[in-house]
Amino acid sequence: MSKKKFSFRLPSMSFGLGFLGTFNIPVLSRVRLPLPGGVYLGGGKLMLVGFGAIGAGFLASTFVMINSGEQEIVWPQVGAVYEAPSMIGAVHRNVEEPSQRSMTLQLNIGQGERISEILLKDLSLGKDGITNAIELTGTSTTDRLVIETLTVRGSSFPTFDIANSDIHTIIATSSVLTAGHTVSPTLASSTDAISIGGTRNAVSYTADGGSVDRVIIRQTTTGGDVFIKALTIENVHSYIGQFNMDYLSVGTMILEDLKVGDDGDVDNDSDFIINTSVNVDTVTESIVDADIYIR
Repeated sequence: MSKKKFSFRLPSMSFGLGFLGTFNIPVLSRVRLPLPGGVYLGGGKLMLVGFGAIGAGFLASTFVMINSGEQEIVWPQVGAVYEAPSMIGAVHRNVEEPSQRSMTLQLNIGQGERISEILLKDLSLGKDGITNAIELTGTSTTDRLVIETLTVRGSSFPTFDIANSDIHTIIATSSVLTAGHTVSPTLASSTDAISIGGTRNAVSYTADGGSVDRVIIRQTTTGGDVFIKALTIENVHSYIGQFNMDYLSVGTMILEDLKVGDDGDVDNDSDFIINTSVNVDTVTESIVDADIYIR
């Protein structure tokens, strides 16, 4: 005597994954599950008929998990914090204005991490109330962002400030225009000429185009430095906030085609400052004071 079979039909199902498009689960025209002949309890026969429902429930619950799960945040999506070397981020919580969606792009780097390149290009920055439009910072004089080459070109910010850092060579060309500047680093021949070795297995981060509240690149753990072969900021503009650098060790810093100013007054105060807490070996600067007013 042949065993009875239970059959059921499932409709086709589809779900979206953002920019990846829409995926379809093909129609299962018929699923047949054999039913056991039964188990006997005493003199009666009890049929087990729940297997089909269990199978259907499993498929449906899997679909619900896929369809309702949060979309993965992948660099350089804004409003997120990324922990190097991962490219997967977590939602950035705006503690200043928790009711508003954050558009911050933040990269946290733990001590000892090696990064081949960070490129920020063609970005528009700014949000009323922010202090720093771009923040590059280590944690202390013994835990720093160590960068072989730091380049800022074709960009504009209301103010620019470097402190608590060692920079072997500073090159600031005459294409740097600022509404007053103070360049007063401390000459120290002991400042290292940074050279980052091999970057095998190192990651790189590129953000090319788009609008952002601010960019934060920050060392987050102590016990050693962070190593970055090249950090380039090109055609990045902010109407508010400071370009702020603290606790860096840089081999060569190149500044060109840069505009800095928050009032258009070269006699009022300095909007571009390299503080005395910056140790340097060589400085070549031809910065020009001009009535720059970034709005």
